[in-house]
Amino acid sequence: MSDETNFRKERVEKLLYELQYEVTRGIMEGDLDEHMGFLFMIGVSKQISDGVVACEFRTRPVPRYHVSPDDLQPRLRVIK
Repeated sequence: MSDETNFRKERVEKLLYELQYEVTRGIMEGDLDEHMGFLFMIGVSKQISDGVVACEFRTRPVPRYHVSPDDLQPRLRVIK
């Protein structure tokens, strides 16, 4: 990867960590609703001809017994 690619990946990872912190804090302090969503499309896909890339973020309450320890790990990640 080029230096610019590494910089962008590191920047996105930092922003995702900050997002996790802000959402966690906002929900715990009652500043944010437990039901939020954000979706945007990137107009081109390198893997699907004539496809797009969807980026989606969603929060929702779930019963604690439906959550496995694996689910508690961060699920957002940057894919090369």
